[in-house]
Amino acid sequence: MITVIADDITGAAEIAGVCLRYGLRVTFGIESVPGTECDVCVIATDSRSTSETEAYSIYQNLTKEVINGSDTIIFKKCDSVLRGYVLSELTAMMEVMKLKRVILQPTNPLSGRCIRQGLYYVGNEKIADTAFSHDPDFPATASQVQQLLLQRSPFYNRITVMHTGNIREIKGEGVFIPDCSTVEELKTCSEISGNEKLVCGSAAFFEQVLLQKKIAVKLKDQPDTPISSDFLLISGSTHSASRNFANHMRDLECPVMAFPAAMLQEKIETTAMDQWIDELVVVWSQQHKLTLTISENNISFPGSSTILKQRMSAVVKGLAERCDIKELLIEGGATAYSILNVLDSKTLIPVRELSPGVIRMQNFMIPSMHLTIKPGSYPWPENIISL
Repeated sequence: MITVIADDITGAAEIAGVCLRYGLRVTFGIESVPGTECDVCVIATDSRSTSETEAYSIYQNLTKEVINGSDTIIFKKCDSVLRGYVLSELTAMMEVMKLKRVILQPTNPLSGRCIRQGLYYVGNEKIADTAFSHDPDFPATASQVQQLLLQRSPFYNRITVMHTGNIREIKGEGVFIPDCSTVEELKTCSEISGNEKLVCGSAAFFEQVLLQKKIAVKLKDQPDTPISSDFLLISGSTHSASRNFANHMRDLECPVMAFPAAMLQEKIETTAMDQWIDELVVVWSQQHKLTLTISENNISFPGSSTILKQRMSAVVKGLAERCDIKELLIEGGATAYSILNVLDSKTLIPVRELSPGVIRMQNFMIPSMHLTIKPGSYPWPENIISL
């Protein structure tokens, strides 16, 4: 078996999608090891939204839980452009596992994300010259991979030796980050990883590791499971594509409801949320489909992102308790993570990859409810739009 720990829920879902392509049995847990038999166990965390100290602790505790009495291989899923506390998390895992070296390959050559001579490129541009340099949480102010990693993990990085460039084997200590510009080079990186017990990288690299270890053999057709037209769609992302999608849903005569003004203040009356949930229940009872958004305008007060995400999660819980929701569609990783925690849905069974990064799963505790999640920047597939 192989266990995957991801630093956000959409990255974890992307990994689950790779498994489904090869017909592997995969289970999906939220910050815990799901207790069902499988070929691949995927654990989603929200460590990218925490502090570096919290991220280190999360990975330390999860690694202890995973290796307790188990001989599993562990794959740490990281962001393809290395956002998050990658070295801090790797440090925690290596210390628990008593390892001195690890191979890290974040690239995805098919999407133009490559490493050449130790520098990270998106297409033909160095990453520091792209929009990733303006990321609100983890701006890419350097293109050298080693520098990028060290900048983002200043306190808990005890891996002092990093090797980059034309690497053909890993010996000695440290983090090994080979150059990679093609799928063939990605395959070579998986072969270099050999029998290492800990490997780190992108979903594209994970696929090659599965093939190299013969956990996956060949692509298989996925079951064409029907999707109910009774759905609640949550647009938690502020990405421009999400706003355009909300307008598209209106054109398809699906009700689109944004937070009322009373819900967008820093502090709200306790009755404001209850009143809005009552209104939403009425709309649901008439249409049996509904799209919720936070706002079409930028809202800014201290901690607004976290507070509004929590309010959206509470609204979804209120609706789930009063409405027979067959399909819950969530846009945005942090929003999905928050909602699943509020619903106490800690174990999910991935059933179908609708498109790369867009995964439909069954709620283990509520089998009649299916959940589909996707990153905010990804489009919804046509079979969802046309419901």
